[in-house]
Order: sequence, then C-alpha cells, then structure tokens
Amino acid sequence: MDDLNKNVVGVEAASEEVEKKSLVVVSACAARFFKTSLGGLTFYDSKKGKDWNLNSSVCVDFVNLIGKKFSRSGRIYGYVDPGIVSAAENFSNYCTNVDFNAFVTGVMDRLCHEANDPARRSLSEGYVVFAHYQDFQERDHVLVVMLGKKGGYDFDDNDNLTPKGTESLNLQDFRQAACMDLTAFASSFPENKGEAYLYFIKGNSKSEFFNAALGCSDSIPGKVCVDNLKSALAAYFVEEVKDLSAADRRKIHTRVVSYIENRAGERVHLSEIQREIDKCLPSKSPHHGGLMKFISENSERFKVSEEFQPSSVTAKNMGFVDVKLPSGDFDGRVKLDAVAIGDKGADLSVDKDFVYLTIKLPSDVSERLKSIGAENI
Repeated sequence: MDDLNKNVVGVEAASEEVEKKSLVVVSACAARFFKTSLGGLTFYDSKKGKDWNLNSSVCVDFVNLIGKKFSRSGRIYGYVDPGIVSAAENFSNYCTNVDFNAFVTGVMDRLCHEANDPARRSLSEGYVVFAHYQDFQERDHVLVVMLGKKGGYDFDDNDNLTPKGTESLNLQDFRQAACMDLTAFASSFPENKGEAYLYFIKGNSKSEFFNAALGCSDSIPGKVCVDNLKSALAAYFVEEVKDLSAADRRKIHTRVVSYIENRAGERVHLSEIQREIDKCLPSKSPHHGGLMKFISENSERFKVSEEFQPSSVTAKNMGFVDVKLPSGDFDGRVKLDAVAIGDKGADLSVDKDFVYLTIKLPSDVSERLKSIGAENI
C-alpha cells in the first residue's frame, strides 16, 4: 500500500462513490475492551462481538472514514518486530490461514497483555474495531481501530457489537488506529526490507501500548524524526564533513530543507534524503552515504526512522531554528538559509564570528522603537 490516502480514499480524480465501490470489505467485527475484577484482582479483559453484515454499507463506510483520518493525520510508520513472537505469529498465521476470529482474539489478547503490565498507567475502556479489506488494486489490508466509550458509535448492544447504521459512524472518541498492508507484510517479513507496511495514527490517546500490542517496537512520530534530523545534520557538518567548504555545506542544508518542505504529507525515506545530499557532492567524494551512516552509528543521539511522514507544519519548521534569549526578552524563529554571513545590508545577517544576529526591522517596529528611544523627536 502506498498509503491510505492514495489507495483507500483514492486517486484525487476519482469520486467518493467510485472509491466506495472499489473497496471490498472481507471481514469486520468489534471487540469490547474493559476492566473487570476476579478475587479482588482488577485487570483488563476483552470480549469479541459478532461478525458484521458485509452486505451493509456500514462496513465500507467505516473503512472510508478511517482512511480519511489516515490521509489527514501524521502517519507513523513501522514494522512488526520478529522478536515480539506472539504478535509476529498472529499476523503470519493470519496471512497463511485467514482465520479472522483467531486473528481478532490474538490481537485482543496482546492488547490486554500490554494493558495489564504493572508498569503501565491506567487506560480507558472502549471498543476495538477490526476490518479486513481489499483496495482497488486488490491489495489486502487490516484496520485495527480503538474507540472510546464516549463516542457516538452506536452498537446494538455490548454482546453483539454490531453497528446500527452508518449514522453512528461519527467517531467522536477516536483513540488510535493501525493499518497493516498484509500484501507487503507477506512479502517482506521477517527481513523487513523495503517500505514500511504498518501505519499508525493517534487520536485522543497517546499511549504506546497500542503500538506495542501490535508488535511494533520502532515507531517514531514524524515531528520527532524531523527535529532529530535537523540536529543530526548540524552535528554531521561539525563532526564528519569539516573538510567540505562552507558553500558546499550550505548547499546540502538548503537541498535537504527543500526536500522535506516539498514532501509535506508524504512518506519520506532517509535513503532519499541521502541521495539528495550525494547530488551535491563530487562523484568520487568519500562522503557519499555519510549522513545515513552517521545517524546509524549515533542512533541513541538521533532517533530518525528510515521512513517517516512530516506534516505540513513540521515540514515548514525544517529550515527554521528557535532563537530564545536567556533573559526572555526575545523569543522567535529564524530561517537559517535566509541568514547572510557578514553582510550588514541583508535583512538577516550574522557577524563572521557567529555571535551577533542583525535583523532589519519592519518600518512599524522601527517607528515604535524610535518613539520611545529617540532624542528630540
């Protein structure tokens, strides 16, 4: 799956009605996630409801609604960790046997196991909706969506857990969701090479137990990846490529910033960023592939996933640095590529010792300063 906004909510030219017709739901159901007590011990448990009626439009409507949430939110990409055996076997067995009931039971067992970890804080009760569907390219996907109890999702009762109709799909208390591209998983697990096949979005809940329950041990939000990439690139210039000229380093920085800004809302690969850097270097430069190697060797300092998705806001922040004086008298953002070096006539400039930043003031600010500071106005 190239991501849900392309494959689920479809090509932009396609109408919503065509999208719905092109999507086929294979299986769907909901399970209840709740607290219970036994012998004085309180713990989380689950109960699966009946399979949904696939002839009802509510199944396709549900997948489309969640697909649109994926298309509008910052996706977090990941893989199933083969070391988390129970989660890995659950997906592998489902690809082989396509036993939906066993799959749902396995996921709910994992969710309860993670929720009952003594080190984990209390979690809210709710529902988990499962849907196995095929997109218009006939690629198989599984959605796992966590909903709270306060949403308007109207089930017939707490045993059957079948929706009364499409009008109940307002998802007011949407917590978290994951989408697994089963086709990609089957071809790349357990080596986990190539594009990520597991996608997450977060709603009202930020708990990591959902990711852990699905067996994803490496899922870093796009904003964190971009922030860490900025720090890694700055450290890389200082620690690894001091032999490059200032012009070359600036050219690389500009190219990386531009690449991230232009890929807002899309998945970005660290290897693609490296290719953009390599284009700025001579063909025989020893620094080809250098940033990826630097990040890999310093993974504890700079946590950057090989694949991530910057939101529009995050992408725009890539080229900026926060400037805050300890006194609190100034707090603002400066675009690094806009700062000239040693040119006092520029709108933004830094002295050649990189100590003082000079800003050309807008006329209104200049007039206000003049009104309180100039002699004999």
